[in-house]
Amino acid sequence: MSRTCQYTFAGRSGPAEWSFDETDLAVFPSGGRPLVFPVKEMGGLSGDGFTIDIAVPGMAAAAAAPGAAPAPALTLTKLGAEGPTLLDALQRTWLVARAKALRLGGTGEGKPFAGMVSGLGSGASAWGGGAPGGGATTGAAASEPFRALLFEDVMVVARAGRDLDPVFIALTEDISFDDATYSVRVAEWPARQIAFSKLGKQTDEFIDALRKRRQALADEGSKNLAATVPGLSSAYRGILSGDWPPGRFRSLEDLDSLCPGFEQAFRSTWLANCVRKDEGAFLLDWAGAGACWLGCSREEAESGEPLLWALAEKNGTWFLEALTGEDRATYHFAGGAEMPALGSRLLCAPQFSKEALYGPPEMLTGDKADLAIAAQHLAFLTALRAAFQGRVIHNSPESWQADMNVAAGLAAAPPAAPASATDAAAPGAPAAQAPDPAS
Repeated sequence: MSRTCQYTFAGRSGPAEWSFDETDLAVFPSGGRPLVFPVKEMGGLSGDGFTIDIAVPGMAAAAAAPGAAPAPALTLTKLGAEGPTLLDALQRTWLVARAKALRLGGTGEGKPFAGMVSGLGSGASAWGGGAPGGGATTGAAASEPFRALLFEDVMVVARAGRDLDPVFIALTEDISFDDATYSVRVAEWPARQIAFSKLGKQTDEFIDALRKRRQALADEGSKNLAATVPGLSSAYRGILSGDWPPGRFRSLEDLDSLCPGFEQAFRSTWLANCVRKDEGAFLLDWAGAGACWLGCSREEAESGEPLLWALAEKNGTWFLEALTGEDRATYHFAGGAEMPALGSRLLCAPQFSKEALYGPPEMLTGDKADLAIAAQHLAFLTALRAAFQGRVIHNSPESWQADMNVAAGLAAAPPAAPASATDAAAPGAPAAQAPDPAS
């Protein structure tokens, strides 16, 4: 059977043939050069099989004429009997390939589910951004079809015409079944109320799998607390681990309210044994318990201990500091109340990379090339990249604290060093490159 169609892309259209090998979709226009669309670079799929729209944001921008707005999609029409088969194959392979490209291929084996979903919203609604006050999204919105892969720590959800949406298990606060609507309700911190329905025979398996994965993260958090704050009773460990699983930032003030005396116990045990205990103590005192948030990622430090992070706000600037593990710089951001939720998504991301957080897209090449797609198209990461202001390097404790005050706008930057005689003798010569600091 001939695989023919009509195509439209980047201002061109006409008859074409197509082929698909589960890695690339190739379109062969009559009398033109072949067009190859990698599945992992597709930003969304929609259609009924007889017409298929494929978002290809990066390729569309590259193909657009100078000064022209890029076409948002490749459109295939008149696909004939093989169109629905092609759409189904694209949807199945795209979900897996795109999850890997966005670095959302979580740990464990991904379990597929399909049905209807509402309440996901779009963009900043996931972390309470967008509208003033960051109002919550609710399950009352119109339902739409979805396909999903459920891993141990994240569920990646695909909807028609949209890029993948991660629902991180650590950020789910309640998972319940609504008998009236026969739907699974998921409350996700801080803003979303998500409803999954029409799961058919998968309904019981779906809710059971979500609850088991959430409990597994709580158990992991309890184990971390037993090892790092050994004086906590098992009752308080259970309370804290249920509300503070790995991947979730919570303010020290909140943790102390959940477990009275936690701040003192944390300072004398876990923090006292951290590689950067002095920096951690500075942040707690400098920002205060209400403006200093703590969270663990599931990634372990090189020593095998939990990788502990602090997120502190001072004078409208947010500082992200790794208290354990390798020597990382302190990252600082311009942001508001959405930053703890954005930072939590960074901790939840199964394949977090510091280069993807601050590296310019044009520098994400070679062995870093696989970071570029996430850096440009993963919504929470692009929001963090937009808020990113710079890094404070750990030189000496005194210089680090001074630089932190400068970054927070509490002190003026020191004057630039005067030009050397060599520099003065060679106007226009490029500045000497300092060695790369710790990242």
